[in-house]
This record gives sequence, structure tokens and C-alpha cells, in this order.
Amino acid sequence: MIKKYFFALLCLLPFKLPNFFLRLFGVNITNKAKIGFSIILLSDINMIGNSKIGHFNFIKCDKLYLEDQSYIGHLNKIKGPFDIELGKRSAIGNSNKLVRANLGVTYGKSVLKLGELSKVTSEHYLDLTNSITMGNFTTLAGIRSQIWTHGYMHANTGEDRVRIDGKIEIGNNVYIGSGCIFNPGVKILNAISVGSGSILSKNLKKSGMYVNQPLRYLDNDIEVVKRKLKRLDNPDVIDKVYLKE
Repeated sequence: MIKKYFFALLCLLPFKLPNFFLRLFGVNITNKAKIGFSIILLSDINMIGNSKIGHFNFIKCDKLYLEDQSYIGHLNKIKGPFDIELGKRSAIGNSNKLVRANLGVTYGKSVLKLGELSKVTSEHYLDLTNSITMGNFTTLAGIRSQIWTHGYMHANTGEDRVRIDGKIEIGNNVYIGSGCIFNPGVKILNAISVGSGSILSKNLKKSGMYVNQPLRYLDNDIEVVKRKLKRLDNPDVIDKVYLKE
């Protein structure tokens, strides 16, 4: 905890000065890496080459790894027990929210991983209950897309409900237009473009362009969901969680 607050204080100093002190405490940060005026509460941070973190960010997560020429922009809120791994020239832009609830509501390890030259642009919401992976040369474009890795299914009557968790996997050379919504457990393969305003509830397996489908009825209820999915066996988690794999 002391180390985290030490990082936070150093990040309020001019660019070059904190790098020197951070290295004294065993942090892997190069001379060319830059940290702006941000609050950063971390126990493990690695900044390689010309990586940088901009101004007025709040970053409180477990681990942060930035490869050469990757960056985090300005005014981002990053909070929760998860890791961030940014590949070479990848980026998290401005005013994004990346959040995960505390352990007990969540469980295990969660990672946001961006491949080479991939980008989360601006004003997006990423739920890191489970991991989110983006391959190389992939863009979450525009503004106000939402990526959800958990959701709920309620019984038709009474108080019963279950949580459905599933990681999001997005391949290489994928373009996601503005204002899209990902439901848990979706996988998108390589060389796919998704039009603005699309709702993604199932895997996209064929390269090409996809646009939003009409709203359709599904003959489904909570008991069907329980039979189809595997229940998480973890007594430390407060919800009844079923995994979408």
C-alpha cells in the first residue's frame, strides 16, 4: 500500500524526475517514458521505450505494462483488480472508463490486452469482470461503445437470478464502429468490420462486414440457461455465476 501511494506522489512531479526515483525502487521505466499529472496507484508498473501516460487520469489497478510507443491518453478512469497490457504502438485514448468490482463480487485474474497498433479511442466503457483481448491492428472506434463481460438472467417469477460471465476476444484487423454493445462471451475473428450501433450477442466467425440485426425473440428462461451453462464453483463469490465459454 505504501508503494502505491509513493507512485501516486511521484506522478505529480515533472516528467523526468519521477522516472529516476521509480527506478531506485525497482520499477522498470525507461528515460524516454513519460508520465503526466495523474493519480496512479499501482504495485507493479512497466513502461518501455517511448511509452507514456497523459494528464488527469485516475489509475488504480493491479499491474500496468506499456510497450514502446504505446500510451494512455487523458481523463481516463481505470479502477479495479485487473492488469493492463498494451502492445507496441497501442493506445487507450481519452475519457474512457475501465472498471472491475472487487474480489468477492469478481474472482480470479482479469486482463485487458491490446495487440500492436490497436486502440480504444474515447468515451468507451469496458467491464473487466472477465478479460478483454484485442489482437493486432484493431480499433474500438468512435465513442460510447460498451463491452460487458457479465450480465444477469432473472427467473420468470420470484427472486431467483443468476449471473452470466464470459470473456471478450477480438481478433486482428477488426474495426468496431461507434456506439456498439458487446454482451458477455462474444468472440470476433480476424478481418471483420462491425457497423455503428450494433449489438453483439454471438460470435462472428466469418471475415467481412456486419451491421445491426433486427430485434428477435428467443425462447429462453433461467432454467434453460442453468442447463446450458457451467456453474462457477467458487464459494467466495456472492452471486450465482454461470460461465459462457
